[in-house]
Amino acid sequence: MAILEVRNLNKRFGEFAAVRDVNLTLERGEALAIIGASGSGKTTLLRCLNFLETPDTGEIIVKGETIFDAASELRRNDSWIRKKRLHFGLVFQSFHLFPQYTALRNVTIAPELLAKGEQGFRANKAKILADIERNATEILDSVGLSDRLGHYPPELSGGQQQRVAIARALALNPDILCFDEPTSALDPELTGEVLKVIKGLRERQTTMIIVTHEMQFAREVADTILFMDEGCVVEQGPPEDVFGNPKEERTKRFLERYSQGYIESPYKLYKGTQDVLFV
Repeated sequence: MAILEVRNLNKRFGEFAAVRDVNLTLERGEALAIIGASGSGKTTLLRCLNFLETPDTGEIIVKGETIFDAASELRRNDSWIRKKRLHFGLVFQSFHLFPQYTALRNVTIAPELLAKGEQGFRANKAKILADIERNATEILDSVGLSDRLGHYPPELSGGQQQRVAIARALALNPDILCFDEPTSALDPELTGEVLKVIKGLRERQTTMIIVTHEMQFAREVADTILFMDEGCVVEQGPPEDVFGNPKEERTKRFLERYSQGYIESPYKLYKGTQDVLFV
């Protein structure tokens, strides 16, 4: 059974159709990379999956359960959506960290808020909070930040802040981890350290959806490439097919523009030096 099914998803902003009749399937442990020009609907699709935008039509099914059906009022209810949002962890283009909290606190705050709403929290508060802090510490260590637990966001580099954001998403143990252009706010020399973390997650078979302009990176980590244009899924398939032998003319034109440098990628600047740049 697929971990995620998206059926006939549509999202409009006034007269503009941002996402049009999108259908996709994702298996557990797979990585899906979504590529396409700016404005093609990639980010809006992720925001619909995470319920930051409400789709106009369509269904979202996770692990066989319909968590959103535009035709059902129950599944459009805010309370329902807040619970179902936990299926997806989202790492934004910008880091969105709380500047007044340390790296560790940025990772523990959401799990603590969720725990406080659970029955039995008061009776087991000390143990629950200790477990949350221990888990957050382990996650930060796994993204290379064991020596930055007590640092505040302004004291961290952009790459380190984005790794805190990844740790924050992982702390909620989502079924699917989503990345929205996770390196677009970084200088080229910091891009490598973030993509190296994502590669590590891929090796651990974390289920992921990655919106990216990093074509070579997408080729290396993704099981499936999905190309979007004007809100539509134009083509999808294994990296070797989409990049090596695209079937659709729009896909060919997009990849040709990329290869000619019209769509620049910092990946070209650090490829082969990731270990040096991982601080």
